[in-house]
Amino acid sequence: MSNVIVCCLFYSVLIIITTSSTTSTTKAPLYTIEGQIVLPPDENNLGNIRILVDEGLYIGVPHVDGTFTISGVPSGSYIVSVNSPFHIFEPVRIDINKKGKIRARAVNFIEPGKVTTKKYPLRFEVHSKPNYFQKREVYRVTDLFSNPLVLQATLLVVSLLLLPKLMPQGEDLQGALQQTNGLFQPNPNMPDITDWFIRLFGAPTRQRPARN
Repeated sequence: MSNVIVCCLFYSVLIIITTSSTTSTTKAPLYTIEGQIVLPPDENNLGNIRILVDEGLYIGVPHVDGTFTISGVPSGSYIVSVNSPFHIFEPVRIDINKKGKIRARAVNFIEPGKVTTKKYPLRFEVHSKPNYFQKREVYRVTDLFSNPLVLQATLLVVSLLLLPKLMPQGEDLQGALQQTNGLFQPNPNMPDITDWFIRLFGAPTRQRPARN
């Protein structure tokens, strides 16, 4: 009977230890991220703005005054960004240690080791506005001069206008034409290249057909 009681006590203590360990591991401390969104004075459209933690792992909605709180965030490193169809905000990285201390720093994907601290609670200000449409190009007269076809046509016209002035007139023109024709006429004093190859390598010999 005593052995049964000891076994029961042992199993009860074991169950208590395992349940306490599981509850302690599952119930990790959770923290809250706070901040404010600042829009220009003439704009107050906060209805379409959402605050995203790690691209939507946790989502926050701003209040009327622009402040927001995102609860239930465990310790770790997160990127907090603002999703807005009318404005662009720079994201911020949040580091939460196990003691609940929160540090904000700028996001730098090119140099991750470079740390630039930011103020906390967060303060998001408008960086720029998104451009959904491409600006239409305006036709200008100066664009003609940058076109290579127009440049070629201009050079051709200029050469045609200057060519008559550069060419010789009268007897000089006849002499120039005779010299030009002489370049294309064969020179009788120049040896034939066929005779030169025959003399150098010899004429090919023909083989006589065999007699039956």
